[in-house]
Amino acid sequence: MKQKSAGGGLASGSIWSIVDNLAQQVISFVIFAVLARFLAPDAFGLLTVAHLFILFTRLVVFDAIAMPVIRASGAGLPDDRFYSWVFTCCTLAGLLLAALMFFSAGLVSSLYRAPELKAVLQGMSLSVLFFGLMRAYEARLVRNMMFRQLAIRSIGSVLTGGVVGITLAASGRGAMSLVVQQVAASGLALVLVVAQSRWLPRIVFDRALNVKYWNDIRQVGLTGILQFANTNGDSLLVSIFLGPYATGLYNLGKRVTSAVYLVIASSMQKVALPVFSDAGADMAALGRGYLKIFGITLFCVAPLLCFQAVLAEPLVAAVFGAKWLPAAPVVSVLALLYLLSSIVHLNDYLFFAIGKNRLPVLFGITQLTLATVLAVSCYRFGLFGMSLSFCGAYLLVFPLSQIRLNRELGLNARQVWYALAPPLVGSTFLVLGLAAYLLLVPPGISNVTLVAGGVLIACLLYPFMVVVIGWHIRSVNASWHGLLLSAMRLGRAR
Repeated sequence: MKQKSAGGGLASGSIWSIVDNLAQQVISFVIFAVLARFLAPDAFGLLTVAHLFILFTRLVVFDAIAMPVIRASGAGLPDDRFYSWVFTCCTLAGLLLAALMFFSAGLVSSLYRAPELKAVLQGMSLSVLFFGLMRAYEARLVRNMMFRQLAIRSIGSVLTGGVVGITLAASGRGAMSLVVQQVAASGLALVLVVAQSRWLPRIVFDRALNVKYWNDIRQVGLTGILQFANTNGDSLLVSIFLGPYATGLYNLGKRVTSAVYLVIASSMQKVALPVFSDAGADMAALGRGYLKIFGITLFCVAPLLCFQAVLAEPLVAAVFGAKWLPAAPVVSVLALLYLLSSIVHLNDYLFFAIGKNRLPVLFGITQLTLATVLAVSCYRFGLFGMSLSFCGAYLLVFPLSQIRLNRELGLNARQVWYALAPPLVGSTFLVLGLAAYLLLVPPGISNVTLVAGGVLIACLLYPFMVVVIGWHIRSVNASWHGLLLSAMRLGRAR
């Protein structure tokens, strides 16, 4: 397989990577919304428990084994023998992990006091095997910058699996319709990636390669454990303390709010990488680039999450149905969490860019520890209490991350305010406007109409306030305190 030129391949790869991410999120969310109409929260909670095991194996085992392929350098590396070695390792790991998941299903279901979980875990064990079989193929496509093929594979498999799952859910198959959906999607993904690669691996055992890359595998695996804990530890804690039903509700709240982050914030992080790279060691340029990305990210993310937080109840009822209304308070809390998360992850990117690699890890461990301690203390208050504990951990760690980053870049409060005032003030007025709208709207209005009215208010109010505050920032030659007072006077006048 001929490797593409670096420049064209990188540009094309970035575009296809964004398309892949956006399409997957949109399609997955639509499928999830349709399935939620047919299935109860506990069905999604059972799948979430099984999915946590699969995510752990992918991040900690399969990605760790495949990473040497992406990083390998030198004459002739990686070659087909190298890829075959990765395939052999991932396949063996997949067989062992799938068997472990299948045969431990009864014990796990007993621990969760959910007998129906056993069949879900056993069915989902097939997906573990499929992911192990396809990981070497994915690494080979990534190394050759064939992101278009990966995007086609992802979109086709997610869409097909969704159609299968919806068909089964509509016929009353319950949680097993979700299992078949996931297995069908991962199985089709394997078939497509094999067909696109046009490469058949061999079974290769090589002790020298095992020794050479063991440190890399171990390091990536440890990083994967931390990543899994930070991104999925909340769902794991909810499942352990509150069971499948609460996990299903929490999963819905997380899907609704994280969709904004995954589509917008993660795309902005891809844009941030070349901006940070171009700045190099010039801290002034790096600070300016950071504030631009920060401001644009907040401009896009903040109004959507504020809208979700204020209109959570009618939004959940209109999109997913009345049986999901207990998830509405979770949506409101997690909206704030993902607003902070989008900023924290951008900060982590910049810490890596300036060589402060240990800081994101330390902040991540601190946040995870706080979240666990708070969750253990608050689980008796139910799902809302646990959601607040996760958000509280971010609220405690975020100022530390932001203060340290401002210090590293030499940014002062006035510079940060100039960059963030329009989206922050605009979002504040948006929250107040939507809250007033909910208080003034007459009773008896349908949820769909209520949400549509909220969308209209948001589309008019938020851009107007952003433009007004932006104009004041450009026109007022005053100190930071004067600018803040100006914004407050404007708010009182409105």
